[in-house]
Amino acid sequence: MVREDPVTHGRRHMELPPREVPEGLSAAEYYDLGIKYKSMGWTEQARDALLFAQELEPESEIAKTAGRFLKTKLPRFPVPLLAEQRNIEGFNQMALGDCEGAKETFKALIREFPDFEWPYGNLSVLYLQENLTKEARDLLSRALEINPDYVNGWLHLAAAKGMDLDFNGAKECVRRALEADPTDSAAIAMKNALESVT
Repeated sequence: MVREDPVTHGRRHMELPPREVPEGLSAAEYYDLGIKYKSMGWTEQARDALLFAQELEPESEIAKTAGRFLKTKLPRFPVPLLAEQRNIEGFNQMALGDCEGAKETFKALIREFPDFEWPYGNLSVLYLQENLTKEARDLLSRALEINPDYVNGWLHLAAAKGMDLDFNGAKECVRRALEADPTDSAAIAMKNALESVT
């Protein structure tokens, strides 16, 4: 087997996936593509790829894993392209340090697309950075009403409760995250961290 040099390997794995979900892939390839789409914020391509993975091998472990990912890591309801693009814009603003711009983007998204849980979670992260735990908790409660299986919502809420020294509440949030996805590495790490401080 010929090994790729690290630069070629890195470029190949950093390529943007096709905007349209391709045909003819295996269940495992669709699953991997779904994960890649999600990491880019492309919610509906991720949903389509993961559904294809389930359809191709409905009784497989890949189908089970894809189903869990769909339920816990993607928005509960389909997201319009405009909302998806603006959420990516807000996330990029946040990453570049334009926290005020990101806040405005996420607030506008919440007003215009109240059933899209990700902007609630993203705005809550900004509030947590400012130690505004009540505001973050309120947003996360709304996000979790939309999608009770939203793992990141539970983990952000656990962080807010931990910041308020409500360690039992934080543990309960982590328990709910792990109930939704027992394999989530961030939830497992947070569970271990909470056990070490209480």
